[in-house]
Amino acid sequence: MSETQQPPDRSSFMRLIGAAQVPAPEGKVWVRLPHMREELLNQLPAAHGGVVMALLDSVMSRACAQQPGAPSQTAVTVEMSSRFHRPARGPLLAEGWVVHASRSLCSCAAELRDEQGQVVATASGTFKYWLAPTTWDSRE
Repeated sequence: MSETQQPPDRSSFMRLIGAAQVPAPEGKVWVRLPHMREELLNQLPAAHGGVVMALLDSVMSRACAQQPGAPSQTAVTVEMSSRFHRPARGPLLAEGWVVHASRSLCSCAAELRDEQGQVVATASGTFKYWLAPTTWDSRE
């Protein structure tokens, strides 16, 4: 399925910034931000740090939810550490994967790359599986 045929993203925030999950290899999650709108820029201009962190956070949370046997399709951030390596410009691709998962918590890592494949930011985080209903659940 091409990017243009992807269903709407579950996250209204990802839809707001124009990012969406795209097909990835087994064990990985990819979220792509194909266009860097002016509203998403800082003064450099490059992607605002909040945009960078949101992309990294999103792929890690989604990686938890896609684990075989995951107790929930939603995982919320407990803690996250981010490192900014260079300005994030142009189209971006975030990749996340699980490092370790238990019944309630999941540890992940992620990296964000620019169109040239350069790593612009990395992150690690811990996520808790959310067992209560979500707004997305009420739509299904």
